[in-house]
Amino acid sequence: MIQPEVSSPAQERRLAAIAAASATAFRHSAYHQVRAEDVAELVRLPRKGTRGKARSAVWLYNEVRSRRVLVALALKHAFEEFAADDPEPSPPETVTDAETLVAAALHRIAAFSQAERFLVGQVRLGIGDISTSEKRPASQQSSPAWPDGPYGQAAESGWEGRVTAYAQHLAARIETAVSAVAVPPEGWARRSAERLSELAFRALADDADAAMERQAEALAAYWFERDVVPLAGQWASRLRTAERAAALAVHDHAGPRIKAAALEQVLRILIDGTPLTARAIRVAAELAQLLESTAGRGDSVGDLRLLCDVESRHGLLLLRLGDPAEALSRLERSREVAVKLPDVEEAESYIARAEHNIADALIAMGRPVEGAALLQKVEAARASDVPAEGVSPRWRRLTLTRQAAVRAAIRSGRVVRGVLLAEEVLRDRVKRLGPGNVNTASARVALAEALLAAGDPIHARRHLLEAMSCRAQHLPASGYWRQYDNVRLAETDLTAGFPALAVNTLAESVVSTPWFRQWVSRRLSEEAAIVHAQALTACGSAEAALGLLDRLSPGDRAASRARAEALLSLGRADEAAAVLESVAEIERKLGDDFPAQAHTLLLAARTADARGRAADSESLAAALEAMAGAELDPQHPSVLAGRLATAARRVQAGLVGEVPDLLGPLLSRTPLDHARPALAEGHPLLTEARALAARLGTPVPAATADQLWEDI
Repeated sequence: MIQPEVSSPAQERRLAAIAAASATAFRHSAYHQVRAEDVAELVRLPRKGTRGKARSAVWLYNEVRSRRVLVALALKHAFEEFAADDPEPSPPETVTDAETLVAAALHRIAAFSQAERFLVGQVRLGIGDISTSEKRPASQQSSPAWPDGPYGQAAESGWEGRVTAYAQHLAARIETAVSAVAVPPEGWARRSAERLSELAFRALADDADAAMERQAEALAAYWFERDVVPLAGQWASRLRTAERAAALAVHDHAGPRIKAAALEQVLRILIDGTPLTARAIRVAAELAQLLESTAGRGDSVGDLRLLCDVESRHGLLLLRLGDPAEALSRLERSREVAVKLPDVEEAESYIARAEHNIADALIAMGRPVEGAALLQKVEAARASDVPAEGVSPRWRRLTLTRQAAVRAAIRSGRVVRGVLLAEEVLRDRVKRLGPGNVNTASARVALAEALLAAGDPIHARRHLLEAMSCRAQHLPASGYWRQYDNVRLAETDLTAGFPALAVNTLAESVVSTPWFRQWVSRRLSEEAAIVHAQALTACGSAEAALGLLDRLSPGDRAASRARAEALLSLGRADEAAAVLESVAEIERKLGDDFPAQAHTLLLAARTADARGRAADSESLAAALEAMAGAELDPQHPSVLAGRLATAARRVQAGLVGEVPDLLGPLLSRTPLDHARPALAEGHPLLTEARALAARLGTPVPAATADQLWEDI
């Protein structure tokens, strides 16, 4: 037996030399005529000063232990020679392209099988051969230890009676092909390639006279259903069928409406069940262009309606990917088309949908107050004639608008209103849909976001986890919404004072992969990177945070603030100040993204303190305080964070008399309009404020002491 410690690069080199010798032997002689001595004499491997001296049969047996290994190595070497100059595969654009890529690789293997027909026949005979020693009842041979290189893997498979000579070639193409649908787990491509290599060898060796193209396509189809569909989901099979129908319409020179119908089906599958936002955008753009030409010929109502719908979906997809400006353009085009619809009621409905989506784009562009005003208009239009019970299209549209209003309120700095709106939406959906519906879960996510913005990360986390449990049963794991939940969970953990949890969540999530950024959402990927960087800074790894932020697109305000935090943590306050000044310049032009402006002011005040510029710090703190009431809720967490920082400066300056008034809003347990105090129990700001008050002997309001009535 070969001991484990012998497994090494040197062993891999010996197996490679044996593979070359075996290929030469089995190419020219039938399997049963090739002796171990014949192969050993062909091995050329330097040994202790000698060059290429032949080895003995005993040496060969100690290396391979079985004739099965000899033929497996022979096939591996022969195929590596055959495919040595094959180009690297190009990434596929469609699911059909992915299957075609693997079919092309299998066709190449089929061509090799034809070119090396005699050798393949000898391998077919030898791979099932069992040595006499293995047949003995008393024989208890254990598996040899093989190196973890290409030839070691081929030898290991040969020992087990399997042929994986094609696996290395297939694995690279499978990994590229599957990038069109999902991120596979580690080792998935290799396992899939080994399985397909074995199948390809058996099929091609056992039926050497069949048409190579048909064999390759059949094996690729089996691979797709066996490996890709379980990995990605059943949608992959449906999408492949729809893509083929669309390709057939183009191939047969079908009319524009037939092409449009085929593309519409592809788009519907992409939107309804897949994570492939970028692919859906390309299909939507192609379909919109086709419909523009069709609608222009006679302004058919059906064509106008479909064009309006496609442009709306196109805009939402662009918004999800991370291009709000182009999304706004597409959504405005949808509104223009809706105006042309002859039915007034239908036109108003389509216009309301377009304006709802335009408001979402405005919020994403940092214009939440403008978006909130537009949503109020849409809500007023949609609120009429909505049944008090049941699930109707009118109610569905209205509840979506109210959910969007939650986002607008949060981003406008009106977090108390955001919580109230979110609770109302959730109650309504629980009543009409039940607590386990996926759309109820979406309302619960909205409530979690509102609670987080309103200073209650603990309850936000509870609602978020409940929603995630529900959404996991209905939505693809690598899709936008499941990863959106992961980012929100990391953000919640960071706000609650547990940055290490945030780092772990994002480090292990699909949202942090290049695949997600390319295919699903660049915007969400960058949000995740920003939260990840903030968490790394909080964990004391600011250099790693800067490295992560360096990969992001320049000009993102949130990324710049995260960069300033990291620089400040490293003691590079002057650099942080320069970054924040550039952010402030951009925000002065935006006008109504008040929470972001408050965050910038808060960081700028901290930076001024670090630079020893007390006057600048006081000026920035005063500007932040001035936002309370007029632009932000009076007890907005950013305002309270500013007051806590000011209180700390007062203590440092010996002006402790002002501290109680500054800490009062943070310490207060009086419920606000949303029936919660400004900072919930467990919030880090509340903990810091209590610690500072305790140092100064300032009275701290006690938390409500609840008592179980049954125990009274």
